[in-house]
Amino acid sequence: AETQAAVDKWTVRTELEQKIPVVAPPEGADIYMIGRLWNWWPILELERGKTYKLHLTSMDYNHGFSLQPTNINIQVVPGYEHVIKVTPNESGTFSVVCNEYCGIGHHEMVGRIYVK
Repeated sequence: AETQAAVDKWTVRTELEQKIPVVAPPEGADIYMIGRLWNWWPILELERGKTYKLHLTSMDYNHGFSLQPTNINIQVVPGYEHVIKVTPNESGTFSVVCNEYCGIGHHEMVGRIYVK
């Protein structure tokens, strides 16, 4: 419920064929990214130098949250929520790759984080 409320509140547009929401939260906000077959939801649009509290979880299987090209790797497990503080220090487009095999669509499971 918290995840959907935050997404609804801060969605600025949708992207891709699946119309995945792009969420641009204010500094200090709780932001959410959910792994599920076979995508990361939603897309995040963050501001460089601002701090956010990122909540990561899975709705179905174990997924790997690998933020490229950084060296951030987190095992995301159903029923467990990782909460980490993030302060992006570089602008750009970052890919979130699932690096834990999760089935036939695993190779397509790539999310996105934009940093302005």
